[in-house]
Amino acid sequence: MRLLLPLILSIAAAGLARGDDHDAAYRLRERRDILPLEELLKRLDLGGDTRILEIESELEHGRLVYEIEYVGRDGRIREVLIDARSGKILSEEED
Repeated sequence: MRLLLPLILSIAAAGLARGDDHDAAYRLRERRDILPLEELLKRLDLGGDTRILEIESELEHGRLVYEIEYVGRDGRIREVLIDARSGKILSEEED
């Protein structure tokens, strides 16, 4: 699998560079190389009253990540960066 990871990331990067990140992410998800966005959102447990403002997928530091911007229960805008493969939260910040 370690040998496959650079290939997977290069494919994802090529897709992202062409602007069809949705298609690249879909292919990676179908191969189970990344977790479905629905599962990642469920793990975050943002709650029913949370409003998602924006979700982006991007290649950052050699890994595919999801950047999710949302309005929290308290009305504050937050941004969370999640590893698309493991579901690990990499960073959280308030805007």
